Amino acid sequence: MAPKNSQQETIKEVVSAATRAISGNPEIEINSGGMGSSLPNPPKSLEELSVYRGKADALACAEKYRDKTIREKIGSGKFNSLMKVMEDTRVEILGSLNYPGIATNISSKFNDKCKLYESLEDQEDYLEIALETWLRKLSLPDETSSKSNLFLKFWGNLFDSQDEGLKKELIDNLKDQSKFQEIAENFIKNLNIEEEDESEDNDLEDETEQEEESATETGEDEESQESESSPEQDNQEGDEETDTEAGEADEDTIVDENEEIMTNQSWLESLVGQTSNFTYKVYTRSFDEEIKAEELCSPEELQRLRKHLDQLMGPSKTTISKLAHRLQRFLMAQQNRSWEFNKEEGMLDSARLHKIITDPLTPLTYKIEKDTEFRDTSVSILVDSSGSMRGRSMTVAAICADIISTTLERCNVKTEVLGFTTKQWKGGESRKMWMEDGKPENPGRLNDIRHIIFKSADTPWRRGQKNFGLMLREGLLKENVDGEALIWAHDRLARRSEQRKILMVISDGAPVDDSTLSTNPTNFLDLHLRQVIHSIETKSDINLIAIGIGHDVTRYYKNAVTIHRAEELGGAMLEQLTDLFKVD
Repeated sequence: MAPKNSQQETIKEVVSAATRAISGNPEIEINSGGMGSSLPNPPKSLEELSVYRGKADALACAEKYRDKTIREKIGSGKFNSLMKVMEDTRVEILGSLNYPGIATNISSKFNDKCKLYESLEDQEDYLEIALETWLRKLSLPDETSSKSNLFLKFWGNLFDSQDEGLKKELIDNLKDQSKFQEIAENFIKNLNIEEEDESEDNDLEDETEQEEESATETGEDEESQESESSPEQDNQEGDEETDTEAGEADEDTIVDENEEIMTNQSWLESLVGQTSNFTYKVYTRSFDEEIKAEELCSPEELQRLRKHLDQLMGPSKTTISKLAHRLQRFLMAQQNRSWEFNKEEGMLDSARLHKIITDPLTPLTYKIEKDTEFRDTSVSILVDSSGSMRGRSMTVAAICADIISTTLERCNVKTEVLGFTTKQWKGGESRKMWMEDGKPENPGRLNDIRHIIFKSADTPWRRGQKNFGLMLREGLLKENVDGEALIWAHDRLARRSEQRKILMVISDGAPVDDSTLSTNPTNFLDLHLRQVIHSIETKSDINLIAIGIGHDVTRYYKNAVTIHRAEELGGAMLEQLTDLFKVD
C-alpha cells in the first residue's frame, strides 16, 4: 500500500491534469495547500475526494466559461459580493449541465459549503449561500439537497417574489456572460437588500448626527431636521434668515475648522515636520483603495480563515484572555467606583479610625461612594499588514485584535481594527501610469495603497469577528506606506464623537515600498512618517501609541514600546492601554 503522502501527491497530479483538460487551458496554474493557493491540500480520506474534485472542477469551469475581458460590475460591498456569488454559480451550473461527473463533484462541494454556513447564528448571514442555493434550484431542478433548504427559509420568499420574466432571463442567458451580468445586476437591485444593509450599518452614525443637530440647531422645525441629514446642518446654527451666500461661507469656515485634517491633502498641508525642505507627494491616488475585509474574499473563505485562526489561538488565547480580563476589571472599576472623603456622614473612613477613638467629636471622618464619570472612549488598532508580518507576527496580531476588541466592547469602549498594505508588489497600476507618462523624476509615492477595515468602531464584535481571520490570508500581505496609513486611521478616529481617542499602531519595520524608494530619495517614506507622527503628537488630541515587533519604533514615536517576540504583543498592548486609562 502506498504511503499517504504518496497517495496525496497522486491525487494532486490526477486532479490537476483533469482540471487542465476540462478548462481547455493546459497552462492554467493550479496550486494546492496554503491559504493563498487555488486548492486546499488533497484529502487524506477517499470519502472527501469528491469535495476536493468539486473545488478543482469549479476552477476549470471558471476558466472554461468565463470571459476575463468582460469587466465586472462594481458597487457597494454587498452588491459586489452578491454579483460574485451569481457569476461563480453561473459557471458551475454550466459545467454541471454539460458534464455529469462535474455535476456530482460540484454538488459535493456545495453540500460541504452548506456545513460551514450551518454554524452561523443569524439567518440574515445566510444571504450569499441562500442566493446560490436558489439559483442552483432554479437552474438544476433535479438536484435536491436537504441541507440547503435551511437557507431558503429566511430569503427564499424574497427571491421567489421577483419578476418571473427576470428569473426566466437568468436561466436563458447562462451562456452569455455579459447579458447574464446585466440581468443579475437588475435582479440584485430589485431585492433592495443593499439599501437595507447600508441603513443598518449607519444606524449609530445617523443617531449621532441627529443628536448633534438637535444640540446645535435652534429654531429649526422638526420636519426640516428629519428630512436633512447632511453635515451642512451643523453649520446653520438656527439662523434661518442668513442668506445663501453667507451660509455657504459659514459652512466652509466651520468645515475647515472641524475637518482640517479629514483629508490627506489638507492634513499634509498642515504638517509641521521635523525636517526642512521636504514635501511629500503622491503620483496618483486613482488606484488607491479603502475596503472592508469582507469585500476581499468570499464568505466561504472568510469562514475558513476564521476557523484557521481559532485553531492557531491555542496557548496565546489563554494568556491574552487572562490579561484582557485584568484590563476589563480595571476599566469596570474605574467606571463604577470612587470615593468622596472628608464628609460629615456616610461610611466610616477606616483611615481616620484612630482619630475617632481619641476624639469622638472629630468632624469629616466619613466617606461617600459615588459613580465615576468615565469618559467615552474610542480605540483604533492599526495593524501593519505588510509581507514582513507574515507568520507568527500577524497571527498574534489577529488574536490580540480579536480578544482586545471584545474586551473593550464589554466595557463600552468603541474599538476599530484597521490594516494597511498595497494592492500590488512593485508599483501596480500607479507605476504603469508613471511609465506611460515618460517616467518623470521624483514622482512621489508610486504604488496602489490598500487600507482595510477589519472592524469598524460601530460594528459589534459578534458581526466583525469573522473578518480577523483575513489577516492570515497569504496574498493579502505586500508592502507598507506607514505615513499615509497613519493619516487615514487618525482621520477616521478624529471624526468620532467620543471624548477620548486612542490610536495604537502595531508594526514590525520601517515603511518600505520598492517602487517608491527606487524612484525617490531613499528616506522619502521615512521622513514622511516622521512628519505625520510629529504632527499628530503635537497638534492632535488623539493619544498615539506604538508597539514594534522586533523593530525599534521608539525612534519614531514618543509613546512606544518594542517587543522582541510576537508572543509579547498581547501583554504590551494591554499594558499600554491600561497606562492611558490611568491618566484620568
